[in-house]
Amino acid sequence: MPSILEDPSTRNPPPKAHTIAAPTLSPRKTTLPKLSNAPITLYPITGGAKTVPKELVKFLHEEFTAEIIRGATYPMEQPMALDQFAEYWFGTFAVLAILDDEGEGLREGRDWERVCLGTFYIKPNYPGRCSHICNAGFLTTTAARGKGVGQAMGEAYLEFAPRLVWLSLPTLALAAGYTYSVFNLVFANNPASIRIWENLGFSVIGRVPKAARLANSEELVDALIFGRELGN
Repeated sequence: MPSILEDPSTRNPPPKAHTIAAPTLSPRKTTLPKLSNAPITLYPITGGAKTVPKELVKFLHEEFTAEIIRGATYPMEQPMALDQFAEYWFGTFAVLAILDDEGEGLREGRDWERVCLGTFYIKPNYPGRCSHICNAGFLTTTAARGKGVGQAMGEAYLEFAPRLVWLSLPTLALAAGYTYSVFNLVFANNPASIRIWENLGFSVIGRVPKAARLANSEELVDALIFGRELGN
């Protein structure tokens, strides 16, 4: 269910003000009905990749690399280096979906291929005066697909995004919470992603004809732009 904004080599520096929201954010607990109601916890990450187990970052880098190579959901053609991925994904704010059947959370040394179900990041969709509008990128791990993880992460996104803090420059006016979400590139031949966003109250607010050369289509594929107000 990806929805990506920018070329990682040219993006604007992420706002650091998200860390102000950290004390107010608690892990979100839920279950997966499609996985025998297995308990999962969605952990907010506000301190960057250095606060995540190194082997977990490495595993997610491998998963993201494989997704890019498959060439059907993200617009990038070349994988990122590990360090670049770590900053790109965790540099602003991210969430990790972890199977907590063992109750060990983000402890070093876990079998991440088994217990890490997915991840997403949240960052501004636009800079400066429009930075209260956010965007997100999602990744469900290969072994966890088709088990409802995307829906669970989408629900967590709707909880966390309105509670994050964004910083408007150059006025340095601090405001709490993103107020609107935009997903720029939801490819029209990805019905699973479209279904999730529609179920979560998003609407199509635009369409980019023939936006993508994807590996799973002989024709250029349209991109849908989804949007939704956040919070109450």
